[in-house]
Amino acid sequence: MRILLACDKFKGSLNSIGVNTALARGLNNRGTEITTIIHPLADGGDGTLSVLSQTLDIPFENLATIDPLGRPRTAPFLMRGTTAYFELATASGISLLKKEERDPLRTTTLGTGRMMRVAADRGARDLVLGLGGSCTTDAGLGIACELGVRFYDKNKKTIIPAGGNLLEIASLDISKAIGINTMEILSDVSNPLYGAHGAAYVFGPQKGANEREVDLLDRGLRHVAELIERYTGRSVSKLNGGGAAGGIAAGLAGLFDAKITNGFEFIKKQTNLTATVMKADLVITGEGQLDQTSLDGKVVGGVAALCRKYRKPLVAVVGGSELSVEETDRIGLQRVYTVVEKAGSVARAMEAAADYLEQIGRDMSLR
Repeated sequence: MRILLACDKFKGSLNSIGVNTALARGLNNRGTEITTIIHPLADGGDGTLSVLSQTLDIPFENLATIDPLGRPRTAPFLMRGTTAYFELATASGISLLKKEERDPLRTTTLGTGRMMRVAADRGARDLVLGLGGSCTTDAGLGIACELGVRFYDKNKKTIIPAGGNLLEIASLDISKAIGINTMEILSDVSNPLYGAHGAAYVFGPQKGANEREVDLLDRGLRHVAELIERYTGRSVSKLNGGGAAGGIAAGLAGLFDAKITNGFEFIKKQTNLTATVMKADLVITGEGQLDQTSLDGKVVGGVAALCRKYRKPLVAVVGGSELSVEETDRIGLQRVYTVVEKAGSVARAMEAAADYLEQIGRDMSLR
């Protein structure tokens, strides 16, 4: 029996490789004729580099850069030929800040941009950026600044963009932007750049913004959209997914003609997941928390769609689940196993996830 293990990370506990490996240990100890195939997955957010590194056999490289508040740090990226891959969270992520440091008026994406510029200096001409875990609302102008775009106030003084000073930008100059062939943004967010469902109002509070600051950020993002259209002719106001990661998707689409791609679909293609699913007798997928968002552009929903298409039985192993039996039946999940149920508490589930996953692999029904 060929069992495909195609789980995402359990955020805060295990990465995708760790989750799949733990399940494989349990399955391989059953004493039956089982062949496990580990196929780590991600949705374009944190964990994407690890998946690409393993499946494409690209070694990590580390670069000196800065964090969202300008402090020195080192962060990883991947590069093969003229293509370089980055994760926003490694240099501009909310996990890099203490709770009291969260301030989207001050934080910037300069650190991510600095890494992209270094890669471009080394010959990268196709840049792939996975979004997720952002702490910024600067519309990606920090990245653009490091890539050669210049921003000025009404007195022609240079501005280093951050969420709190976007309204002060009066003009910009893209004539010295670095030369690249393509830029691809990986995301699973459909929010527009601004408005009630935009980057500031939906995601600003979790990044530390109060009600007044959310309004300021939203007005700043509207202003950025107007500037981009004035200087490039590209309209990003209603761009589907433009609000991802504090508006990075819209900003880079406008300034660099970046393409916004569903992160899971990108990983599926890069890792040849479809062919692997077709060869399996049973597929096991999962993530840390199974809920309605899991079904919309994320790993579990994407794997479920593939299994329905090729009529493959599908089981989910997750940290916890908020979905009803009717909802899991609807997407084709035969069974759902949760680590929390096995562990008895969320704390124990996160502390010893690998052990509980191994137990689930050893004990689960394969019929």
